[in-house]
Amino acid sequence: MKAVELGRTRGRLPPPEGSDGLFGWTVVILLLCGVAVVCWIGTFYVFDHPEQPFNYQLLAKLNKVVPPKRFELTAAPAGEFLGPDKLLERYGAMTGAGLQEESNNLLRSFLRNYDHQVGKVPYVTGKYTVLDAFPMSENQYFGSGVVALAQSNDVPTIYVEAVFPGPKEQLASMQRVLVTGLGLELRRSFDLTAIVHITNLGGGRLLFTCMPLLYSSYGQSGSSFQLEPPAALYVRAGLPLVSNNQFEAAETRFAQYRRAAGSQLASTNAPSAKVPSSNASPGASVTNSPTLVAALRAAPVSTPTPALMVKQPHASPTPKQPVAAATPANRPTASPTPATPAVAETTPQPFLAASANPGTDNRIGSWQLFKPGLMPRGRLFDVSQTAELADKGIGTEPIYLKGEFTVTAARENRAVLRPKSESSNAPGASIRVIVEFPKGGNVPKEGDPVARLNDRPFQIEDVRKGADGQVNIYVREITVE
Repeated sequence: MKAVELGRTRGRLPPPEGSDGLFGWTVVILLLCGVAVVCWIGTFYVFDHPEQPFNYQLLAKLNKVVPPKRFELTAAPAGEFLGPDKLLERYGAMTGAGLQEESNNLLRSFLRNYDHQVGKVPYVTGKYTVLDAFPMSENQYFGSGVVALAQSNDVPTIYVEAVFPGPKEQLASMQRVLVTGLGLELRRSFDLTAIVHITNLGGGRLLFTCMPLLYSSYGQSGSSFQLEPPAALYVRAGLPLVSNNQFEAAETRFAQYRRAAGSQLASTNAPSAKVPSSNASPGASVTNSPTLVAALRAAPVSTPTPALMVKQPHASPTPKQPVAAATPANRPTASPTPATPAVAETTPQPFLAASANPGTDNRIGSWQLFKPGLMPRGRLFDVSQTAELADKGIGTEPIYLKGEFTVTAARENRAVLRPKSESSNAPGASIRVIVEFPKGGNVPKEGDPVARLNDRPFQIEDVRKGADGQVNIYVREITVE
């Protein structure tokens, strides 16, 4: 018996040393795999959400941030133009969470310079009146420049803070031009003022932070200034730019301006007419006298204590109280004194608008031109055949574009064409042709028809396709009659 048991004992192997450590290493490896997955997902989140301050700072340290760039009117991102009424209709019924999400999307597109833009960019149009303007500091979102707080002439519940970025040398000129009572006209022809943030002010009022993507030049009363894209952004500062105290002071200053403007006009007009009411739209009856503005700049402004701007979500108005009819709460009103003489008529309000020629003549190029049918031999494409070039490339041989088009925009030496089609669902509806004309060439006007057949085609320089399916064809005019 003992021999048998001894044999069995000899056949058994002792447990290997450190077997408990194998389990520990397994756990460590699994944890490392989890960390790798989290880092991988986090990398996508950081690159996909540059509007978050931490993400933007991290990307800036990695040199992965591209500063805002200046767009050409004919090469700007496709968008839709919204007046004050459409702004109210689209964003007035949104909740606080909805406005925050929309603001994040708008900022994200702006910080990416609208690269691979999905959907149309909202551009602001309409006439507004400047309540006041404030210089920006380096610790604000867009750095150096001036921000002008303006109110819509048509829908008083719509406000914009129009950002005018520029070097410090331009601040004096900006402050001379952007004064209380100045009319600010955002036009479709020469302005591409994109919305980058939306703030609910409460009481049915909305504040839109707007950036001019063209960075044009502006001028008024002998002073002018040129905008420049911000060299760097301080995303941590957040938006909006105008603080509570500045907003209140701007409305108070504008109320003082209206009273002073009414008194000034009354001293030179007949005393039998009616004094304009302070509850009318801000641009209805305001003069822009430099002497008056200078006096208001020097006058102290008493700031009301109630806060006007709130970043917290605000309940949307009920159907019984439309947003368009809402009256801004705590707004300072100017009550005309009985001794004030009446005003018979008012001076038309001047409007500030971007220059139609922002000094881009030096960018107009010149190249060899040919008589019809005598250009270098190359392949001729129809509009419907050009989409494939966005994926394959245009190669090195000359290629040309023919077809019938309609001019949808024109500026300096460039024009934007759309293929003629009976329906927006036609094959050519998602194609846009950007034509560059030689110096001194005849540029067609908006709405003109343009036809290029086999003997007078455009030369294709590049073909790009956006994430939304929009195909942009960049061409040159190379023939002369």
